[in-house]
Amino acid sequence: IDDTDVKYGLSVTGVVKPQKIYSNNTGKVGDKLILTKKLGVGIICTAARIGESDEKTLKEAIESMTTLNKYACEVSKKYNIHACTDVTGFGFLGHLLEMMGDDKSCEIYASKVPVFEEAKALADEFLITAGGQRNRNHVGENVFFDNIPFAMEEILFDPQTSGGLLLAVDKDEANLLVEELRKANALLEELRKINLPASIVGEIKEKSKDKLDAVIKVVN
Repeated sequence: IDDTDVKYGLSVTGVVKPQKIYSNNTGKVGDKLILTKKLGVGIICTAARIGESDEKTLKEAIESMTTLNKYACEVSKKYNIHACTDVTGFGFLGHLLEMMGDDKSCEIYASKVPVFEEAKALADEFLITAGGQRNRNHVGENVFFDNIPFAMEEILFDPQTSGGLLLAVDKDEANLLVEELRKANALLEELRKINLPASIVGEIKEKSKDKLDAVIKVVN
């Protein structure tokens, strides 16, 4: 990496129980996809560097990034989670594509995806990230956008720092999990004045036999 910013890395050592690991590509057809944090922090932080993001939105983005996923993780343990990943540098669509593996596809409901509203306006002003464009180049051919605005496309490609969890959960438990996640988030909002909405954002489907069909379909 050759740039002007200082980089550092961390290594984590620990013990896990193999039977309790959430893999990222073991979702099942019919599973509902749940996202636990808003998208758009990459766009907001990029805009903030040149003074184009308002203080309130930047503060909300920072609060989102500094809220641990452990709260959502603890809630999810009570449910039948088939797969899980966190949304970080590859953006929502990049990590979602990894979840599909070689044998699944999915449909995403753009109107249900939680986002920072100002990120839409910033994306419309082309205050977008280089990382987002790399994600688009890498993932784009696997995605079909059905009449989705440009700004929403960019938010779905946007790299996230400390983004939320993306969970594939049994369809019969999805609504109960979202309800409990929202209750936990309501408590966080009361304690920290932060709003972290959880939402069902899509569904895993069987992969089409037609090689020309996209793995990910994004609809309104």
